[in-house]
Amino acid sequence: MRALNATADAAARGPRTAPTATRRLPVDWALAIPATVTLGVMLWGIRTPSYWGDEVDTVSAVSRSLPQLVWLLGHIDAVHGLYYLLLWPVARVAGTGEAATRLPSALAMTAAALGVSAIARRLRSRRAALYSGLVFAALPAVTQQGHDARPYAMVTAAVVLASYLLLRVTDDPRPARFAGYGLALVLVGYLQVLGLLIVPARAITLLAWRRRDGSLDAGGRSVRVVVRGWLPTVAAAATASAPVAVMIWLQRGSVAWIKEPGWYDVRYLLAFLAGGSVLSAVVMALLATAGATRGPRRLAWLALLWLALPWLVVPPALLWAVSFLHPVYSARYVMFCLPATALLVGAALAALRAPVAVAALGLLVALSVTGPLGQWAVRVPGGATGPAAMQAASQFLAGHERPGDAVVYPGSSLPPLNLAYPAGFGKLRDLALAEPGAAAGRLYGVAVSPAVLHRRERGADRIWVAEIGGPWPGPAGYVVPGFRLAGQWRSPGGSSRLWLYARHR
Repeated sequence: MRALNATADAAARGPRTAPTATRRLPVDWALAIPATVTLGVMLWGIRTPSYWGDEVDTVSAVSRSLPQLVWLLGHIDAVHGLYYLLLWPVARVAGTGEAATRLPSALAMTAAALGVSAIARRLRSRRAALYSGLVFAALPAVTQQGHDARPYAMVTAAVVLASYLLLRVTDDPRPARFAGYGLALVLVGYLQVLGLLIVPARAITLLAWRRRDGSLDAGGRSVRVVVRGWLPTVAAAATASAPVAVMIWLQRGSVAWIKEPGWYDVRYLLAFLAGGSVLSAVVMALLATAGATRGPRRLAWLALLWLALPWLVVPPALLWAVSFLHPVYSARYVMFCLPATALLVGAALAALRAPVAVAALGLLVALSVTGPLGQWAVRVPGGATGPAAMQAASQFLAGHERPGDAVVYPGSSLPPLNLAYPAGFGKLRDLALAEPGAAAGRLYGVAVSPAVLHRRERGADRIWVAEIGGPWPGPAGYVVPGFRLAGQWRSPGGSSRLWLYARHR
């Protein structure tokens, strides 16, 4: 605590310059420390959780050729098209293991932490920059998305970038700065079109950053000057994002699984956006309230408040409201709101006396570790980011399969587990496979008819039947007569099961 105290005090005082003959590029520790800590937190246990269903989709997409990937996006998952295209060369160079596919997400969250600190420094102080970045690193949802081979960490980083560039626009609304801000919004739209829900939040921010004399609290510029350029910039970004939005609408059947949100979703979102538990959310709210009433720079606090509060509230509220007409709400679709929590709590901590602030930060870190959504839970095998326990099933198969063994997956769509976990699933002959997903323009493979499956089974000696991630009516109906049950295995938690059938001798 004393070390962090000293660091916070040094950050608040600013860098000291020594009279040296050679000038060196100064390191702003208020920015560097949170980014470094976040990177360490992201790399800790990045390979431990098993892949889950959506990550298998990612592996399936980036394992195929580039023309096949483009063909896939014409049928499904255009919403993730840019992410797949960015990850495709990574898979070519580093493979499709957990560390390789999740590393871009970890780096994106590190960049987001840097951006959070930069925003807090710009609007509040260097001490606020330090605390905001550290709070961001402590949020379990940051780790979950940083350990996920999906686009949501990149979306978060892109929204942070757009928010920082908006601050630069308010400083000096030149066309070049508006262009940079607009390009950042386009990046958000192509990474996840629902990320553009940040735009209504920013409209509220701009209107609130206004004194009675018509100037912006954040930059001293007339709100009319900024809005005059902001509106066409947003319109241009929306127009540029329209092609992917149209494709997503045409492929809207891929989110038919989403149900109308309920009160459970409120509690879940509250916990994930605020440290992993309702208790942590309460502590953060109390800290933010206490911080808002302290400190001499009340205008700076208001500027940050009106940036962060709409960021935190508006996108989930809008998505929630739309979902009562057409369900599209999922908590991970609004994970780009995580930086707002860090900004509010970090600025509040900076307004407290250093010993109190460090103690409060320690309490938040402690609360973030435990619980079903805590830091520990997202790092254990089969934890929050790997409920299907595919990794454990692959390890079991690798130790018990024999040359010539076959596998059967129930259902009409066959998961490409041979790509996600080749050590266990890659050596098994998939008897039900009619056409791989890459050849069919789908994420999953296409199954043969039951008659063809049974004919193929008669040529096998040992057949594994795999239930991965979901219950179904049992394995017996998928195996022809003449086989006996030779063994079975169940993953910790029971989310994956394997049955081995051997031919009667």
